[in-house]
Amino acid sequence: MLKHLPEGLVPFEDCGFARHPFAPLAMEPVRVDCRVDAEDGQPVLRLRVDGGPESEIAPESADGRHYHFGLGGFALGQKVGYRIVTRREESRVFTFEPLRERQAVQPRAILEEKDRLHAVFDGFAVTFSREDGTLRMEAHTRPVCGASCEAAQWTLGEQFCMTLAKQQPFCKLKRLSELAFAIDRYVLRETAEGRIAFLRLEGRLPARYVWGTGERFDRVNQREGGSNGRVVEKFTRQGDQTYLPMPFFMTETGLGLYCEGDIPSELHFAGGLSIARQTQGETLGCDRLFFGATAQLLRRFIELTGEPALPPEWAFGLWISANGLNCDREVDAQLEALKAHDYPADVMVLEAWSDEQTFYRWNGDGSWQDPAATVRRIRESGLHLVLWQIPVIKYEWNGAPCEALQADEREAIAKGYCVKNADGTPYRITENWFHHSLLPDFTNPDAVRWWFDKRKYLLDMGVEGFKTDGGEFLFPKDARLYDGTDGLSGHNRYPARYVGAYHDFLRANGVAGVTFSRADFTGAQTRPLHWAGDQLSLWPELKAQLAAGLSAGLSGILFWGFDIGGFAGELPTAELYLRATAIGCFCPVMQWHAEPRSGQFYATHEDGFNNDRSPWNLAEKLDAPELMDIAAAYARLRRRLRPYLVREAANCVKARRPMMAHLCLDFSDDERAIACEDAYMLGRDLLVAPIVEPGAKGRAVWLPAGTWRDFFTGETLSGGRERYAECPLERIPVYERMRTDG
Repeated sequence: MLKHLPEGLVPFEDCGFARHPFAPLAMEPVRVDCRVDAEDGQPVLRLRVDGGPESEIAPESADGRHYHFGLGGFALGQKVGYRIVTRREESRVFTFEPLRERQAVQPRAILEEKDRLHAVFDGFAVTFSREDGTLRMEAHTRPVCGASCEAAQWTLGEQFCMTLAKQQPFCKLKRLSELAFAIDRYVLRETAEGRIAFLRLEGRLPARYVWGTGERFDRVNQREGGSNGRVVEKFTRQGDQTYLPMPFFMTETGLGLYCEGDIPSELHFAGGLSIARQTQGETLGCDRLFFGATAQLLRRFIELTGEPALPPEWAFGLWISANGLNCDREVDAQLEALKAHDYPADVMVLEAWSDEQTFYRWNGDGSWQDPAATVRRIRESGLHLVLWQIPVIKYEWNGAPCEALQADEREAIAKGYCVKNADGTPYRITENWFHHSLLPDFTNPDAVRWWFDKRKYLLDMGVEGFKTDGGEFLFPKDARLYDGTDGLSGHNRYPARYVGAYHDFLRANGVAGVTFSRADFTGAQTRPLHWAGDQLSLWPELKAQLAAGLSAGLSGILFWGFDIGGFAGELPTAELYLRATAIGCFCPVMQWHAEPRSGQFYATHEDGFNNDRSPWNLAEKLDAPELMDIAAAYARLRRRLRPYLVREAANCVKARRPMMAHLCLDFSDDERAIACEDAYMLGRDLLVAPIVEPGAKGRAVWLPAGTWRDFFTGETLSGGRERYAECPLERIPVYERMRTDG
């Protein structure tokens, strides 16, 4: 099979079949890579420039599968097309135009027009407008008009003032007398005809803290970091990648910025501020600035991007899950273990329940004797059932596709229910997980009805939610969706449409249920819940999960959780598992989960090694009976916490604040609090300070001003100081804020 995708797959590694660079400058050397199977033979590249005759370019290869074609450089204005041909197949024609780069530093005019200001540059303008207490900045190519002036000034809120002038920086925003934001220049990449293809804002952001940009595993404060702005699937050790980017950030100086639209916005903060985008149409980029205290900034962002949804009360209980729960016997064993260990749980997630082909037919190979009866047993045990889903029409590599899957594929293609390539052919997932499968198009109402008609019976059986996994699979920028969206803007929006469709499906059928998702984008608060995806059972991964939870909250994700003790790899130690259990107990979603038996993507077998992260399995495997006792105590504590969590969840929706809240939201004037990256407020009253270091017997905790009570000992403490908290495995530093306002 021939593979070539000019833009590549993911930003963190070279897929081996991209074009380098994707958008070359004039005379910049271009290399085209591809991958073929051995039976394809050696490929050739056929190049055409400015509509002239094709020339044939031979490749270089070190392994007989990956080939590289050196095309050289091309002059500005040349139109370049190429296709790759093997013995068995031929690619479509790929095209590009070399670009030139220029800077726009000083506007040639400042125009005033009613409630708008325009900074006019050669080839584009930036329009500033005041809307509902925010400042909107739109770079575009539309004509503008107004009265000319040398400079203009606006007051924004009580403390901010913006000045536009024909100088550098042309836009300055001050808070009182201090600079808070400035635009030094725009850097453009454009064609010979002047079509702007890429736009980068370069400016200043005098702040010590930058919060937001999505669920971030590397750090909470992104002052020396940034975001590529893309939904990315990365299995474990996510580092600076994320399943859930958010084009929003805020600072301790009272400034927030939201990059509107679905095209990924690349943000960099080290040494200043950079916002870069590929452009599409006459709008080149639109940013909105907010002003106020940190909690106000986050609230305003949430209000602009969608009404938060309140999960049902049962979602704040304890969740049990493992990929190995793949038959009646496994499920019944878990139900018995819950009783035997006095371990109260509220939710069971089944991943390996389906036929593994259609992902809507309950597996009928004998593993499940009577699915309806299985659901009844789960519900009669007091558990709510959530089933795993994936947005694919699967290409079956490992055996013959069943008749239902073949019929689904034929119908989806015939009726246009799947995402398409630029040439109108069905798009098949380019690489990696579920590669070559079709992608259902959730922008097509008929496709949505067709998809969920096949799943309605699950709700009738008593299923109350879906673990909406995946969604990161739309790779080509020129793919086409039913609503006219292309892959450039559709990549990040796809998981949001997918998850939103499941959320709407539940509501339309009167089910007060949940979606539980790892990938999402702007507006994620309208379709809770979310979890951190796949991590290894290692201490650094636990620290990364904590950072992810805090940064997700600072990005507008109200309800979030993670896999207690990790999802993959070697089993966690008892210490790691119990420290993670303690965090999970004081987290919006408390759940444990595990990868398939015997390792990731290994077929599940009942007689295989049991790698479940259930406390009873780990207590046995690790020969640590105390693990079971302590984990059960945390489970019972979670049950007692549930009324508090339910009450606080309602307040989170009303107040537009995350349940797992960085201390900067409640103590924005406390320097120690805003600098803290390893503690948080769970709701309004509980300060949680997790232990995430191996061997730690305690930790230092900063208590902000006020009166606090140790959650476990009842000791009353005065805030505004640091204290050392002793912390055996059966405890986690938690402090209740003692209110005097009733």
